[in-house]
Amino acid sequence: MKPILIALALASAPAFAHDHAEHARKGQHQDAPRSFDKQPPEGTWARCPVSGDVFKVSSETDFVTYEGRVYAFCCPDCKPDFVKDPGKYADKKAS
Repeated sequence: MKPILIALALASAPAFAHDHAEHARKGQHQDAPRSFDKQPPEGTWARCPVSGDVFKVSSETDFVTYEGRVYAFCCPDCKPDFVKDPGKYADKKAS
């Protein structure tokens, strides 16, 4: 019985993952920026600083401003990681 429950749990896991409909296909939009001077408009391609996923900014996109740069997140799960340790994910300043 345990193997059946585990199999059912694993099979349903993708239903709980965030929607990737607005994510770029592999190899597309590789020049998408990780940060912006100001909040980008809907439809702009961006790269999530936490996951590295390339996605299209929408009305549901979360943003954080850090050291004068605006960062967009592909899903609600990535923003808390950035807020917890922005130096780990933010663009590195040129010296």
